[in-house]
Amino acid sequence: MEGENESIRCIMTQTNYTMEQAVEKLSEQNGNYLNVVKEYMGIPINQETRKIKSINQEIYSQIRKKLDTSMREYNEKNPVNIEQAISNLQESESKLRNKK
Repeated sequence: MEGENESIRCIMTQTNYTMEQAVEKLSEQNGNYLNVVKEYMGIPINQETRKIKSINQEIYSQIRKKLDTSMREYNEKNPVNIEQAISNLQESESKLRNKK
């Protein structure tokens, strides 16, 4: 009972739950007060841990993530101008035709 009261007190200090809500949430999470607080804050409770097969795989995975993020941010800041791309393509095609 002492541990349960301590858990309820902890939940109430970390959230804005009332005593009844804290008891209900604690019973939903099978007495795990950390899961109650994580749920309140929107943190996923069961995070999948992925297996790293080697150090090199993790290095390349991090590089890919960084490049993807950088490219996504660049594309958001600099949207593609379709008309300009079409005119550039037509111009390069006409230059190729003139060379032949």
